[in-house]
Amino acid sequence: PEYAPRRFTDCKAHFLARSFLAGGERYILWGYGGTGRALCAALERHGKRPSQIIDLHPGRLGNRIRGAPVLSPDALPRLERAPLLISVAGAGPRAEIRAALNGMNLAETRDYLCCA
Repeated sequence: PEYAPRRFTDCKAHFLARSFLAGGERYILWGYGGTGRALCAALERHGKRPSQIIDLHPGRLGNRIRGAPVLSPDALPRLERAPLLISVAGAGPRAEIRAALNGMNLAETRDYLCCA
């Protein structure tokens, strides 16, 4: 049971809450698939909540999840800066996201972390 997938997510949330997200309650979450949902729930247990959720799923866009509006990636440059957590499975999509964020002058480990 100590090595169940949920336990790894709990460990990530514990670490993130005390390090990258230590400066506040809010963060931006990119990706609300199974991994993103689990991470979001685990972070809530540490008092951390998403201010916005970035997603591509047409059924989620324009809705609210856990009180946060779900926006497309093109909304990101207009948002107030906040720690950004990327929770997207697959090396290819993560590489595309990194390239887009780096093109916005955002730096990994300073402005965003990939957590999937």
